[in-house]
Amino acid sequence: MAKVILDMAMSLDGFIAGRDDQDGGLHDYFFSPSGETAQVIEEGIAATGAIVMGRRTYDMGDKFDGFADTPYKVTHLVLSHSVPVKPAKGETEFIFVADGIESALDQAKHAAGDKDVVIGGGASTAQQFLQAGFVDEIQIHLVPKLLGEGIRLFDHLKIAPVELESVRVIAGTGVTHLKFRFLNSRKEN
Repeated sequence: MAKVILDMAMSLDGFIAGRDDQDGGLHDYFFSPSGETAQVIEEGIAATGAIVMGRRTYDMGDKFDGFADTPYKVTHLVLSHSVPVKPAKGETEFIFVADGIESALDQAKHAAGDKDVVIGGGASTAQQFLQAGFVDEIQIHLVPKLLGEGIRLFDHLKIAPVELESVRVIAGTGVTHLKFRFLNSRKEN
């Protein structure tokens, strides 16, 4: 059965982006992977059927032509109240969803078929999906850096304490891949 996976790179001090949205080197592991990290990346690409992201993540990716050569050849659903005038470079299919995360998730599940839906961008988007209980697993690519400031992944969550089960830990070069599963269903529907 397909899962909904929150998949993000994060600094040791909990940031997914530094000051002024700077990457801070959090994604370096992805662009020159080796050993088990390459396997984690290949596995993720093969298992992903659709990606959900926020508009800010879309705009940042578009700004740097990040979708032009993406290895994720799947539908990307973007939570947004408007559609950009000019589409992003590349052949990636984008669907802009203005009617909330439930609609985005339904569309993503339809697009993904029997593959996973990945919540891949934006702390606010991740927090909304976590708050609603729509996430089955969390995969964190923990990078041994302290950014000191920026955007934290788990800030502003208004949820009761949640127990997770560690599914795997893979120590790669410059990154540790952590995967957790929710022990009980938290879905609101």
